[in-house]
This record gives sequence, C-alpha cells and structure tokens, in this order.
Amino acid sequence: MSPPPVVAIVNPASSNGRTLKRWPALQQALHQRLGAIDIVQTEAPGHATLLCRQALERGATRVLSVGGDGTNNEVLCGFVDEAGRNRFPEAELGLVPSGTGGDFVRHLGRRPIAQWLDVLGHGEATRVDYGVARFHDAAGRETVRPFLNIASAGISGLVDYHVRHSNKLLGPTATYLVGTLRGVIEHRPKRVRLRADDGPVREIALDLAVVANGQYFGGGMWIAPRARCADGELDALWTGDGSKLRFLGLLAKVFRGGHADDPHVTCARVQRLSLEPCERADVVLLDLDGEQPGRLPASFHIERAGLRVRAAGLPGPARSRA
Repeated sequence: MSPPPVVAIVNPASSNGRTLKRWPALQQALHQRLGAIDIVQTEAPGHATLLCRQALERGATRVLSVGGDGTNNEVLCGFVDEAGRNRFPEAELGLVPSGTGGDFVRHLGRRPIAQWLDVLGHGEATRVDYGVARFHDAAGRETVRPFLNIASAGISGLVDYHVRHSNKLLGPTATYLVGTLRGVIEHRPKRVRLRADDGPVREIALDLAVVANGQYFGGGMWIAPRARCADGELDALWTGDGSKLRFLGLLAKVFRGGHADDPHVTCARVQRLSLEPCERADVVLLDLDGEQPGRLPASFHIERAGLRVRAAGLPGPARSRA
C-alpha cells in the first residue's frame, strides 16, 4: 500500500518540549484539514533529515515540519543532495510553527496557528529561495548544508552554543538575548578574509557576518530588514574592527532594524559570499537557522526559487523557474 502523499515530521522536543504537549490538538486540526496523513516523530538531532528523505523517496508530495527553525532546517536537508540542490523540486515543504526562535515564521508574519493550518489544507505553494553553506564541521570535514532563514558567523555561533545549553524557561526572546550577551562577553574577534560575489577581498577582525534569506534571527532580532525570501538574492551584512561597547550599541538597534544604517555596518545584496580565517588555527563558529553546525572557512550561495513552500504569509502561488 502506498504511503499518504502528506507526511508530518514532528519534533516533540522543540520549544523546550511544548510541541509534545500541543501535538494532540495540532494532530486533530491537521486531520480535519488534510484527511489522512502519515505522522513520524524525531528521536535525535538529525533524525528529521532522514525521515524527510525517506518520505520523499517513497513518493510523498508534501512534508510538514512541526517545530521551529532548527526542525525546518533538518527537514530542508532531506530535500537536497550533496551539492545543496533540491532533489525533489516539485514536492512541498509545509510549515507548522512550534519552536523556540520561530524566526522564519516571524519573517512571514505572526498569525494564529489556525491560519497556518488553513493554508496547509486549502492554500497554494510558493517557490522561495534558500541558501546553501559549504563549511567545515567540528571534525574539520567539508560539509554542505542548506538554510531557509539565515546563516551567520562570529558572535552568533557562540550564541547558539549558549541557547542550546540553556533551559529556555525565559521564553525565546529573553533566552536569545541572554545568550547574545554571554556571546559578546566571551567573543574574541578573529581576522578573516571576506568576499562578496566577485568583489574585492576585505580583511576584518570579524564580530558578525550575516547571510540572510529571512529578516529575523536570534529570537526576534530584526537583523536583515530588507531581506525577501523570493527575490533571488541574499542580504549580507558584516561588522568588525570594533569594541565590545560599540557592538552592544549596535545590538540595541537590532530589534528595530536601525543597525542597517549604522556606518560601522556594511550591507550588500549578493549571490555568493565567502569567509576564511586569516590564520588557519583560528576557530570562528557558524550559525545556520539557529543551529551551530561547524566553523569557517565557509562559502554561501543562493538557490533561486529552489523550494516549494506552503505557509501563511507567502506572496503567491508557486511559479516555474525561469
């Protein structure tokens, strides 16, 4: 017997275990809107990628990600090959928000959960861009991984570490803010070479570099106010060569998006960006959709209109690639 065309991948540990408590009501609401669906739960980090790949290879036409940004990232990984290209370009990723940060959901616009579920049942998919990062994992192996929302390097990697090891009882925004403050205190800037597209190579003592498909990261920080997830470009910004006090001043502007006009912040719209430590022994950590998967050197590029997504807040139906 063939599996249902819709598979829901549930991360019961997301949102500090709150997803497990919400799931019975979500499950009933999904059945009401979608009918028969196959439901699987993750059991460990990385499991969502395997479950998604298995579902797509068995013929699923839509995979629902029930969790937060990290869960969405793992499910997206199940769509792509070793080079970051989508192996299943006609299949859909459906988003059921229930996570700690929820930053890609915030980018699309906060709405009652019923609206998200209605789109899954009766809406249309939209082709969106996603990013691809090539970097070194903790063991030094070259790795390729996609991102739906934001990739970054520098202080953000330390923030991910502290958020992952916190109890998250303060809620998403406060949890990320505390993690950010700890990251700023511990951060020691390393000199890196940065290149955007075919532009000149810049050398800076990096505090933070961001490559954005969505607008928010860190539990509500409006880091890339001009980013759009279906415009064919990534929004990049970087800052460095400054003091901790200056960075804290920038941080105070981030929640309003005012940092983008600060003279110490460089912004660019790019297809590609690369970052490489000037000293091979220097460790500069990465952030990918709120997870900390590795370190520099790293390069990032965009896969334009590479993914069909069904979610509230997207602009319109899926379009064929040019």
